[in-house]
Amino acid sequence: MTAACLDLGLRRPGARFVLGIDQPLYLSPHAPPGDLAPAGRGLVHVMRYGATDAADDREQLWALAAAAGIRRDDVLMERFLPRMEVVSCLPSPRHGLAGRPPVAVPGAPGLFLAGDWVGPEGWLSDGSLASGERAGLLAATAARNSSAATATSSRRC
Repeated sequence: MTAACLDLGLRRPGARFVLGIDQPLYLSPHAPPGDLAPAGRGLVHVMRYGATDAADDREQLWALAAAAGIRRDDVLMERFLPRMEVVSCLPSPRHGLAGRPPVAVPGAPGLFLAGDWVGPEGWLSDGSLASGERAGLLAATAARNSSAATATSSRRC
């Protein structure tokens, strides 16, 4: 899988995280919170998963930056990387990655994990949604079981 990337060094910090809804896009400020730019400056990374045409991708990334309130005169430095390798091998969505932690945390009843790095299925957003669904179902079952146990013990008193 590839990505088109645009790094923007900004005159001032304050950009907000933006995630595309209908396109695989995101804009993330890396300075601050990271110490990646001089004091009083900002750094954002804008990316499109699945690089297509360099010119089109660059235009789309700039459009996302503009939608996030970044103007061209806010930019002190720009670096465009039209085709970066993100992942060299993708597991199938049904098999996920071997060795990822389970949704239910062993030894911690009632504690559940969700994310693109959790559970036996999915990749990136698919993994997040699959583990989130599983965590929600497990949490609901745990809550029902807890309520049933509380109701049973109340009746005994």
